[in-house]
Amino acid sequence: MADQEIEPRGGFDIVAFVFGVGALLAAGFVLTGGDYWPDFLDLRWVVAGGAIVIGLGLLAGSVLRQRR
Repeated sequence: MADQEIEPRGGFDIVAFVFGVGALLAAGFVLTGGDYWPDFLDLRWVVAGGAIVIGLGLLAGSVLRQRR
């Protein structure tokens, strides 16, 4: 085990990015008291869209990991 070199993994982590953007949006919503939330954008659709994006990302990650 000591003889094996570990290659550093680089690249863009989409899951961390999505969670980070979601956290920033949630913090902004809480800090403003929801006053600046657009009326045309329903929070339920935002949550559903986020769940779809995360689900597709996890599905793509599992499929790509199986091909290696």
